[in-house]
Amino acid sequence: MKISSLNFKNNLRGSAVLSLIHGKEMILKNEVKDFLTKDFANQGYGETIIFEANESDDLLSAIQNNLGGGLFGSQIIIKIVHSEGRFPKALSETLEKIDLDNMNNIKIIIDSVSESISPNTKWIKDNKEFIQIVECTKLKPLDEKKWLRDKLNFLDKKDADRVARHLFELNSSNLVAHRNDIETLKILYSAEKDSVSLENSISSSIHTAYELEDCLLNLDEKRSIKILRQIKQNDPNSLALVIWVLDKLISTSLMAKKSASPKGYLENTKMWNSKIGSYLSFIKKMESNLLNLSKDIFEIEKTFKGIKRLDTWKEVERLIIRICTS
Repeated sequence: MKISSLNFKNNLRGSAVLSLIHGKEMILKNEVKDFLTKDFANQGYGETIIFEANESDDLLSAIQNNLGGGLFGSQIIIKIVHSEGRFPKALSETLEKIDLDNMNNIKIIIDSVSESISPNTKWIKDNKEFIQIVECTKLKPLDEKKWLRDKLNFLDKKDADRVARHLFELNSSNLVAHRNDIETLKILYSAEKDSVSLENSISSSIHTAYELEDCLLNLDEKRSIKILRQIKQNDPNSLALVIWVLDKLISTSLMAKKSASPKGYLENTKMWNSKIGSYLSFIKKMESNLLNLSKDIFEIEKTFKGIKRLDTWKEVERLIIRICTS
């Protein structure tokens, strides 16, 4: 059964034994995987085993060893990650050996980078009643606009249509940027419910946030502090947005640093190519301080939530100075 990534929630079958999620649109794939994992957990599947696509022998052994649930009747999720190249022949041959009809305590999720997988592939064709396939490829413009409107469901329909058009014009074909912008808007919306004011705030607030990020990447302390104070003066309710920018900067840098290929990690986030170089330079300069800065962000979030009695704006300013002078 082939399912569109746009309306997968209405069409996914909890009874399916194997779910194949393929394509290179990571935002869509993560949405489907998160939904499935939560759904399976609600069904009692509490353990997860992860295999790379080239670990076919270990995969087959794990299925055979866990089939039937063993003594304690455990229910497990097996995730198979295919992250590069063509769909492995050895994996296809292993999947042909698996009897999905008798697999009552195992759910399989395959996360494949393949843009196209034929439904006539033997292991799919022989088990089609037990398999669901979700295609997560680049969205067409109309589908992208629909995806945006669906994500803006916290707004009135009229406002959602207008904002979706605006975001599409800002970052068409970039779901990562759309997701970040929508998270920003949720923060703004929690502080400003008037739709006219909200629409007027979209461009300036998002662009101001990105401008602050750019200044921090360049370790421009004077400009960063100036932007922070302007934000505080113009919109005191936007402190959450500032904290989000800082957290995004530090967490993205830390995750990239920990990865085998920082540049590859940043490219996979669909960051603008022009910004990747700035991030790599920032990571190199901040390498030994990123973990401590991440801890600082966590403390600021506690202050913002009222757990610690400090002036959050001052703490944010101190953090910016620490970042720029490290």
